[in-house]
Amino acid sequence: MEKNRITIFLGEFGSGKTELAVNYALQLKAQGSDTAIVDIDLVKPYFRTRENRQLLEKSGVKVIAPDSRLSHADLPVLPHNMIEVFSQAQIKVVMDVGGGESAIVLGQLNRYFEQAGYQALLIINTKRPFTKDVDSIIGTLQRIEAVSRLKISGLVSNSNLGQETTVEHIYQGLEIVKQAAEQLSLPVAWVVVPEWLQTKVTLDEPMFVLKPYTQYPWMD
Repeated sequence: MEKNRITIFLGEFGSGKTELAVNYALQLKAQGSDTAIVDIDLVKPYFRTRENRQLLEKSGVKVIAPDSRLSHADLPVLPHNMIEVFSQAQIKVVMDVGGGESAIVLGQLNRYFEQAGYQALLIINTKRPFTKDVDSIIGTLQRIEAVSRLKISGLVSNSNLGQETTVEHIYQGLEIVKQAAEQLSLPVAWVVVPEWLQTKVTLDEPMFVLKPYTQYPWMD
């Protein structure tokens, strides 16, 4: 996973990819890597990486996002300094990308990804309707690959119900993701486990321990 300088987190609404992207960027920085996180999730304004800008920048992660005056606008606006960070070979880049229009934008950036080396990970929450079973996971992957012109490198099992997530949710979701991965001939790159459950879960697959950072409107 580390050989790719660009890591792209793709997923539909409710997949949990933004929280995962924030966690991954902070982990890379903590390990000593110069790190930037790029927000081109154009779908919903409430769940974007840029909401965590203060936390990320305080930790030394460079945040690449549209102008702050447009940060809450549901517009297909790309960050003006995004291409610049792709050319800086010493920086590891984490990208938070939604489905729909967000994935379409990636097609315009394909040559930069090919030059730098990338991994594109599809984040799957089987508790959401878009990826609730094997067929819907495969359909989502095929659609995102078609519009983004990227090849998905692996699946990330992130089945959760937020703070109500249980061990059973994680295991049940993983079984569905493993079946999809087998049909797609792809690895299960990670199984995401909230930090409060990490000692209660035993896995053969790599575990990604997730710390919740994002404050959603209903948590205020």
